Amino acid sequence: MASTPRFSIPDTLAANADSLLELRALVGRLSDADLAHPLGGGWTVGSALGHLAFWDMRAAVMADRWKIDNAISGANIDDEGVNEALEPLLLAVSGRAVATMAIAAAAAANMAMNRLPPELLSQALAEGAVFNGARHAHRREHIEQIGRVLAAS
Repeated sequence: MASTPRFSIPDTLAANADSLLELRALVGRLSDADLAHPLGGGWTVGSALGHLAFWDMRAAVMADRWKIDNAISGANIDDEGVNEALEPLLLAVSGRAVATMAIAAAAAANMAMNRLPPELLSQALAEGAVFNGARHAHRREHIEQIGRVLAAS
């Protein structure tokens, strides 16, 4: 079944690339104290970056599966339940380690999106997709959140 992408493919790939640069710049500026800074709701800057790493890696794995299978596979999952389950694990890992993983995961997700055939990438960009191929939107949400919280402290 054909689906309409929420974003154009060229714009999405460019925005994904730009958001990786923004993430690298942010992580490069963060001190260990910044990484431990609370964001609210039990999350820290570091755990939020770990959250991004997880969702980018999921997108990379799903995209690679789609490319290998040349078909859509996988299922939507309960994002909130996953986030809640991940939180204590991410808080147990050093902020610097998850910040490094966030950059690597974003790069992996971008590469996986770039390798997808256009018809599969269109499906990853459609409303209700198994994963969100427009990784820039999620990254920027948290980059902006971290910037706001640190600027206010």
